[in-house]
Amino acid sequence: METGRASKTALRVAIRRAAHQLVEQPRILDDPIAVPLLGPGFARDMERASHKVARDFRAFMAARSRYAEDRLAGAVAQGVTQYVVLGAGLDTFAYRQPHWARDLRIFEVDHPASQADKR
Repeated sequence: METGRASKTALRVAIRRAAHQLVEQPRILDDPIAVPLLGPGFARDMERASHKVARDFRAFMAARSRYAEDRLAGAVAQGVTQYVVLGAGLDTFAYRQPHWARDLRIFEVDHPASQADKR
């Protein structure tokens, strides 16, 4: 990890989430913050994100996030009021909360540099 920068792992996951927003129809996960979070330099990563292995991993990342958020929605309906994202990286859930999560307290835990890049 470079000092003062988000981890490479966090960045790669964010790139795949953003690529999913631009390439897949219909989307498994709707994340309108993913592309703006990465900024204009993201375009150079699209070619790598289009290779078969990257495409498959991109689908896995979107499905994993969607599955977790669907399970969280069910937990909130059962009365859960707190959610902790360990290794939050550049995850955007806290910024794009759906209507069912408005009263949910969200805690993100990660390296300070990754959190600073997201902010």
